[in-house]
Amino acid sequence: MLANYEIQSKIKEQIQSEISQLANEKKIRVLYACESGSRAWGFASPDSDYDVRIIYLHATEWYLSVLPKDENFDIFADNDLDINGWDIRKVLRLMLKSNATPYEWMQSPIGYVLDEEFKASLWSLGQHYFQPRSIMHHYLGLAQNAFRKGIVTEFEINIKKYFYVLRPLFAAMWVAEKGTVPPMTFADLMPVLDPFPAIKQLVTDLWRQKLNAAEGDTVTIIPQLLDFIDTQIERCFSIADATELKPTNPDMLDAFFRTIVKTYNHR
Repeated sequence: MLANYEIQSKIKEQIQSEISQLANEKKIRVLYACESGSRAWGFASPDSDYDVRIIYLHATEWYLSVLPKDENFDIFADNDLDINGWDIRKVLRLMLKSNATPYEWMQSPIGYVLDEEFKASLWSLGQHYFQPRSIMHHYLGLAQNAFRKGIVTEFEINIKKYFYVLRPLFAAMWVAEKGTVPPMTFADLMPVLDPFPAIKQLVTDLWRQKLNAAEGDTVTIIPQLLDFIDTQIERCFSIADATELKPTNPDMLDAFFRTIVKTYNHR
């Protein structure tokens, strides 16, 4: 496939050093850290930045408060480094709502801090809270918003935004057809185009172009691809709206949270 998920060892070491410093400054334990965004999705431009995502844990006493506290942080470094961290409690609360982000992070092909036991346990837990309807609506909303923001002229679209339309659309198509958590990477989503060989070739050609394009480059809107996008968005919305939400219960999430706090804060 066209995707390249490698990060230069020197850059990876710099990112890991940044994560370590953050952990010390914020007095947190990093449970998991990965790359998100175009580098992890498999269609980064040569000048794409680095989107680092962290799941972390505070000391036990931090959670014993009557007042709410910030459960996330965002840091934009000068070296094209975007670091976003979420407390494990926030991650689990979003999982209860079948938010797509934790499922994506757990599948990133680029890891910076990796506890295999934690990752496997969180992934397994997430299967109990996966809601096809919610996930499809999430990705279809992303696709529609990206298309609106990407149009430059009547005939041109930002090539980056083109892929910000295609990837979530393919994720929604995956859920509509398979009813399972969609893959994170563009390469792994491409099989949804197997029934549409002409579209698959158009996307493959566009993908090659994207890998060599700079941020902000535009391409001509492809009418055949645009029709396909419109048709599939409408089809997936119809399937999503006809899919019932399953009843959920936070008990397993609560138990997991307590286990993580007790286990990792006593190591």
